[in-house]
Amino acid sequence: MKVSYSLAKNRTSPHCITWVFGKKRLRKFFRSRIDAVRFKNEKEQELGIRNASEMENEVVFLALMEIKDRLDGIEARLERMENSVSTQESHLNDLRKPPAPKILRVSEAAKVLRVSPRKLYYLLDKGVFKRYKLPHTRTTFIKVDEVEKALGTEDVSELLGK
Repeated sequence: MKVSYSLAKNRTSPHCITWVFGKKRLRKFFRSRIDAVRFKNEKEQELGIRNASEMENEVVFLALMEIKDRLDGIEARLERMENSVSTQESHLNDLRKPPAPKILRVSEAAKVLRVSPRKLYYLLDKGVFKRYKLPHTRTTFIKVDEVEKALGTEDVSELLGK
């Protein structure tokens, strides 16, 4: 008596176990390979064909293969999700507004530059510095970058005393 396993493609249940009992040839179909091999091992034990340790090893090996396949599928999905998240983050960064420029009032800029505010207004009129006005105030501002460039320093915040 022989119990055989076959893989039939393009079928709803591709795993097939065939065995002969008396003069009849019997077949049973399974959806997963693990179920098929488990049934095959049970039939072989019933018929006394193989020893139990080989069957258990084969079932464990197949279970591990199925787990590995599922983990590979999950890993591929996670990788696709990470790629989509990174592209969405880059699109969000592109959509964000640029940061507002750092500005100083004329009196603060004059203090840092060690000139009088009146002299600074004179320099603004001559075009040495550019005026920066906010729409909701009448106060004149100067960009911190221009003041740092005029002083030749990197950080004006220490000179402001803040």
